[in-house]
Amino acid sequence: MIRIHDFRDDHPDFLSLLERGAMPDPKVVAAVAEIVESVRTGGDEALFHHMKRLDGVDLAATGPRVSDADIDAAHRAMPTPLLEAIDAACLNLRRYHERQLPADYRIDGPDGEILERRYRPIATVGVCVPGATAPLLSSLYMNLVPALVAGVPRLVVISAPRNGRVDPAILATAAHLGVREIYAISGAQGVAALAYGTKSVPKVDKVVGPGSIWVSTAKRLVYGVVGIDSIAGPSEIAIIADATASPRNIAIDLLSQAEHGTGQEASVAFVPTRSQAESVRDELNRLARKYDLASAVKPALDRHGALFVVNNLNDAVSAVNKLAPEHVELLGPEAEGLADRLVNFGALFLGEQTPEPVGDYYAGTNHVLPTQGTARFASGLTVADFLRSSSRVRYTSESLARAGDHIRNLAEAEHMRAHRLAVELRLHPES
Repeated sequence: MIRIHDFRDDHPDFLSLLERGAMPDPKVVAAVAEIVESVRTGGDEALFHHMKRLDGVDLAATGPRVSDADIDAAHRAMPTPLLEAIDAACLNLRRYHERQLPADYRIDGPDGEILERRYRPIATVGVCVPGATAPLLSSLYMNLVPALVAGVPRLVVISAPRNGRVDPAILATAAHLGVREIYAISGAQGVAALAYGTKSVPKVDKVVGPGSIWVSTAKRLVYGVVGIDSIAGPSEIAIIADATASPRNIAIDLLSQAEHGTGQEASVAFVPTRSQAESVRDELNRLARKYDLASAVKPALDRHGALFVVNNLNDAVSAVNKLAPEHVELLGPEAEGLADRLVNFGALFLGEQTPEPVGDYYAGTNHVLPTQGTARFASGLTVADFLRSSSRVRYTSESLARAGDHIRNLAEAEHMRAHRLAVELRLHPES
């Protein structure tokens, strides 16, 4: 399921990893655009049509909003150990994200002028939560907690109904965090409903959360009508291991990313010897058989699974900086010592006792991260994604007089006569 190669920059498997961020299939874009436009113009009728056609659920009679009774029942039925785990994870998330809150500031100038920056929460945010194949409740609280820390007053959750109902674990998690506006809608039609609003689904100002290629393409198309967090791609991990690292740990961590289910996930490791690579491959195959993982991981490992043997770990660092992956693990003391040389990644996990799922579920850092090379210019989800900032400016007659010549010269350089006059006529009202 996974291939071993001597690493080089132009190896076809390495180049295919670099190319994973290509634009989506034009046929997918066209199909999604048709769905989005139909919901924009047709509202609930189009939304319900697509939900019946694509998700097999008829919302015409019941409407898309989940009832309070169903939410309360799901919350009551949630196993106590799971609620305790959610509480602990969200406490860690809140503690980490509260440190991200920016402070308003003010600068007072010598002639009475004032410059200010103020931060305010976005008024309404919609959170997409995958739930058709498995209830990704961690994705829900990873999005909700920073939004709650930011103070967003209206939070909306949408999730694919399974057998006509949103998964109880998603309902219970949202309710546990105080969010009760939940809709049994999904896919491109769900994103469009959030962006444009329908009779049954009030519009929001920003759409966040992961999803299929249909969801990510719809988010791309509605950007500008609403804000979005990012265009999320399939999950990925790059592991740099030294000669002391456990082959079993490397193998299971590669498997943990390959099991996400799209078949497009990338699981890559860089090791210093072929014998170590062979040990990792053997462990991977053994674990996949022992724990019945083969069918879940094989499509992804066949496409984007690789064990690269490097001449030295410096070459591995260079390769990972080019890949700019979502997750990076450094396993073994020599590998850990290279941490500061890594610059392009979503999240970094240091040491044999820090597997990537620690961050996925619990540590407090956010697991909504840049994928497919976008870590070169993008960051993971933070409180700032749920805030908007604006400036305030107040000048006095003295400060405007002091700055007048500079402003006039700049306006003249840009051939903006009225801009210049807006200052001059204040300074010389008799003109």
